[in-house]
Amino acid sequence: MLRPALVFSFLIATICIFGTVYATSGDLTLSLPTTVDMSGHQKSEIIVGEPVGFSSVITNHGTTEKRFIYVVLVLNQAKQIEFQEGLSASIGSSQSFTVAQSWTPKESGTYTVQTVLLNGYLLSSRITDVIETKITVK
Repeated sequence: MLRPALVFSFLIATICIFGTVYATSGDLTLSLPTTVDMSGHQKSEIIVGEPVGFSSVITNHGTTEKRFIYVVLVLNQAKQIEFQEGLSASIGSSQSFTVAQSWTPKESGTYTVQTVLLNGYLLSSRITDVIETKITVK
């Protein structure tokens, strides 16, 4: 009885220590977004008036092509939507690729970035959990 709990705790601790976070559902995974500049290089400081990209890796672990919509929402401290964009694409079986959406902040402050994958059909529904990331704009 105690052994499965220890294994599970070790697994959770390992995920937290190494920082690899994914939202998953079925065959698709979505990585934790990183902030990048317009050349795709990681950006450590976000400045008012300068565009910033939110980049994630999508992986299809399945055996068939999957359609999806990558959605990025930026919420201000009052939880109001400052930005909402999505892009639609298909990904082949056993493939990964990087997607990104850019936003130009107008005010300094702390924001919450939400990323999620929706199915790529007319009546979209979530196919991964929402990933929330806090950012600070200077």
